[in-house]
Amino acid sequence: MRETPYTERFWEALSDGRFLIHACEDCEERFFPPAPVCPSCHSRSVEWVESNGTGELYSFTRQHATADGFPDEIVAGVVELDEGPRLLTAIDEAYADLALGDRVRVEPCEYTHDYDRGRHAEQPFFAATTIDGDE
Repeated sequence: MRETPYTERFWEALSDGRFLIHACEDCEERFFPPAPVCPSCHSRSVEWVESNGTGELYSFTRQHATADGFPDEIVAGVVELDEGPRLLTAIDEAYADLALGDRVRVEPCEYTHDYDRGRHAEQPFFAATTIDGDE
């Protein structure tokens, strides 16, 4: 997600251990990444809502060739949150241990890569981890 003044509230909440998404007040669509306009009905009546961060692993892959400052292998995937939106995220699990449909939680984590994040360099990022299906 691009870091802009508009997304500052998202990054602040992440620092407090909360994961925010956007909700349209007109059509009730939940979406991510945050934007000032609903991608479904184009309303500007959008608000921040807290997500519990749980959902299902919709797809995943691993990257063997990475840019400088990143580990040799990165596992990334698309998570479909229980609230509806899908988001691309790092996955903090071994590729071989994952399966489509796994229950996961997206939550704040320390950003350990050697990549300049500008004004958010000291703030957490987010990643998904698998959870017990009963959670």
